[in-house]
Amino acid sequence: MSVFVGTDRHAQYETRAAEDAETEAAQPPEGTEKVPPKKPEKTPVFDAQGSLIWHNHLTDVLSRVRQDPDAVQPEVILLGGDFIGEGSDSSRDVTGYPMGAPPFSMKAVDAQIAHVFGETARGLYTYGSHDKNEAGSYGDVFFSGPVRGDGYYLYGISFAQMIHDSDQQAGMEDDRGRTYQGKDLTDANGISAQTASHLFLSWVKGLEDHWPILVMSHVPIHAHRGDNSGAWTWARALNEAAENHDIFFLWGHNHTLERGKEDTALERANYLLLPGEKITAQSWTLNEDGKMILRKPAFPASDESSSESEPKYELITREETLRFYYLNAGYITNGVGSLLTFTDTEEDGIWDRLTLKRYTLDSGETEERTFPLRQWN
Repeated sequence: MSVFVGTDRHAQYETRAAEDAETEAAQPPEGTEKVPPKKPEKTPVFDAQGSLIWHNHLTDVLSRVRQDPDAVQPEVILLGGDFIGEGSDSSRDVTGYPMGAPPFSMKAVDAQIAHVFGETARGLYTYGSHDKNEAGSYGDVFFSGPVRGDGYYLYGISFAQMIHDSDQQAGMEDDRGRTYQGKDLTDANGISAQTASHLFLSWVKGLEDHWPILVMSHVPIHAHRGDNSGAWTWARALNEAAENHDIFFLWGHNHTLERGKEDTALERANYLLLPGEKITAQSWTLNEDGKMILRKPAFPASDESSSESEPKYELITREETLRFYYLNAGYITNGVGSLLTFTDTEEDGIWDRLTLKRYTLDSGETEERTFPLRQWN
């Protein structure tokens, strides 16, 4: 049972290529036979967060998995937002948010998946920050909340569910004077961390099993850019859920590390924190007028003090000790993705380990790590 994970595919959208892909009968690679798709509850997953339409590395990375003789082939491709890529930052709506231009259809991504795996693979898509101009309705294309697998669960977190800490905040201007108007504000599972995390915990507490849960969020939890004020709320909810489940939290979006500028592209793509390690989560406070603020004034160092110096600000953060696994799902733009494979070594019908296998197109190499899954009586 396997899942492939990756993130943001910032590549130029090619209309003709996408249209050709939609009309062309998608076939698996030559020399392979079509296999009837399994039911959703028995589907491995490929997770490639942030996958852009056509002429990008999604097909290349998926093909690497397909050609790997040691890989358990995925049947669910879990993509975590930002599907169109270049053009979105320069085209903004009246509130200042990226439009997600040009218009596109996720059917082109479906076609890419089918081109590699035939009709056996299923795509599941969470909503990112650049997906506003996807042609379909939100509920017909994107998902959040739980999806049942074979001995494990998938759980999707939309962009709005991480950048907003409360439902009230979702309708307010941010600290740059912008008001978010993305399609995921219609999400039935909530428009903020407040609502979505509450529904997440209610769902977890209602489970009678201890199956592992793979959580895909477009936006990370760690503090770096000041654009995820719901992060601390989610960190606490995920820690609580991890008391009875192995939780693997996957993210993309800004592809930065907590410590700042000294990180390399490879470090960002391979970022992994284990249970017991600490994370600095984005948080917020209220000013004297009751308005949420994400940054507070920071006093300059003594050698920088000057009446002419610009005011300095630092993010408001809270430190948490993780009880769950925290990893970058990969970065499809740079040809990096990950295959997560569940294994039942005891052959007792329960997954007892998870193997993370990183695929990197530039080097052609793979890196592998194995994590034990807890067993409950």
